[in-house]
Amino acid sequence: MKKTEILKVIESTADLSGQDLTSIKLSGMELIGVNFKNCILKGADLSKCNLSLCNFDFADLTDCKIDSSNLTGSSFRKAVLNNCDFNFSSLIGTDFSGSDIKRAIFLNAKVICCNFEEAMLKEADFQMSETLLANFKGAKLNSVNMRLTTLTGTDFSWADLSEAVFFQAEIFGVKFLNTILEKTEFIRCNIINVDFRDVNLEETIFENNLELRVLKPII
Repeated sequence: MKKTEILKVIESTADLSGQDLTSIKLSGMELIGVNFKNCILKGADLSKCNLSLCNFDFADLTDCKIDSSNLTGSSFRKAVLNNCDFNFSSLIGTDFSGSDIKRAIFLNAKVICCNFEEAMLKEADFQMSETLLANFKGAKLNSVNMRLTTLTGTDFSWADLSEAVFFQAEIFGVKFLNTILEKTEFIRCNIINVDFRDVNLEETIFENNLELRVLKPII
């Protein structure tokens, strides 16, 4: 579809489900509530957009630019989001459950009350993000970057965080119940009221942390 055709559809029905929108440039647009379900949006530019309440379920957004955008209440369930750029975006109540989000970048993003349950987030970058009350239960977070991240009330229960890096992170009230933390690094972090119960910490690295108050002692 051409951009002019897309704009007409948005104005009339707001339903673009199933369309091939590869490399489309919609930067800076108001796209509230648009249905992108099952769309192909590879390489698309959705930066600086208002995408609140949009449906991206089962869509392919590989290499998509969604930086500096508002994604409040949007859904990306079982979508493909490999290498997506969410830098500086506002993700409030956004649903990424079951999605493939490998190597996606969430630098300086607000990740609040989001659902990443059972998502694939290998090598994703959350550096300097604000992650509040997020659900990462059962997610694959191998080698994820959590440098300088603020994590509050976030749940990583049953997730795989092997070889992840938490450096100078603020970690408050976080659950790591039954989480895989093999070769995971916690360096120069504030770790307060954190739950490490039922976790094997033998190969977890704790170095020079500023404060350490946990529900399972660190041996």
